Amino acid sequence: MRSNSPKTWLITTLMAVLIASLPTLSLAGQDVRIFVEVDEAGVSEPRPSALRQALAQGVAQEAEVLLRGELSEGRKAALERILESRAEEYVLGWEEIEYLPTEWGAVLHLNVRVNREALRDFLRALGTYYTRDHQIGYRLEPQGLAPEQLDVIRTLEQLSGMRDDGSDSLILRLALLSEGGWQGVLDYEGMIWTAAGRDLPETWAALWGNYFRLDRVRGGFEDAVTLVTQGWRSAGDIQAFDRHLRSLDVSMDTIDLLGVSVQSGRYQANWRIVTMDREALEHHLRQYFQEQPVTFGLE
Repeated sequence: MRSNSPKTWLITTLMAVLIASLPTLSLAGQDVRIFVEVDEAGVSEPRPSALRQALAQGVAQEAEVLLRGELSEGRKAALERILESRAEEYVLGWEEIEYLPTEWGAVLHLNVRVNREALRDFLRALGTYYTRDHQIGYRLEPQGLAPEQLDVIRTLEQLSGMRDDGSDSLILRLALLSEGGWQGVLDYEGMIWTAAGRDLPETWAALWGNYFRLDRVRGGFEDAVTLVTQGWRSAGDIQAFDRHLRSLDVSMDTIDLLGVSVQSGRYQANWRIVTMDREALEHHLRQYFQEQPVTFGLE
């Protein structure tokens, strides 16, 4: 039986060590403080309505982190309105740090842990994660909706970066069912998706999620690149860079270490990165490597 060569064993072992050392999902929560008015303040503990408000604020703060603070004030306010009624879907848990009654009300201080991946998926489905400062034209065909329901649709349009311009290639049909709930059909160049939900934001996200999952749509907002690096002195240097890469203030959806190899005592490491800002990523990489004996390239 043929055994693995020492070089193969070294590379396999190095990969296992590097992958095992990659950062895991942080459990640190959002620090939330709200002021509770006198009529809402309990004597020794917060009212349920105040708690719901604090949890919603925690989810909104997490969304702002995911979106890197790039939303306009109008879209930020629209997102907060949508999240207010569904925030608890994304809360993993919370801890009361302090509840301080005062003469005028009370201060509620919580640490709120948010399901970041579920929230990111919702923002992707809405389109907010991708469009940010962009707009996409579409045509809305509502059936029998009241003015207040159309107002909700306009809020969702603003949040998703959609503009009702009468487009023939992207058409959304929405109707309120007689038994309650919503039904919709999205038609994109002959591709048809249907969805039904208990409320309008849920139905809206279910429909547009199909559109924003299309590679050709996401390709308009994201770049998938391979980062090739050569000249590392040690595995520890690669680990340190991997941590630095994941901490950059650049919009990156995916960071995967693809492989590590050794040649003439120097290491090569490659990563697959999906980013919405290739220019900013390259800028940060140049800054990092200008003092390093390592060469890099984006392919």
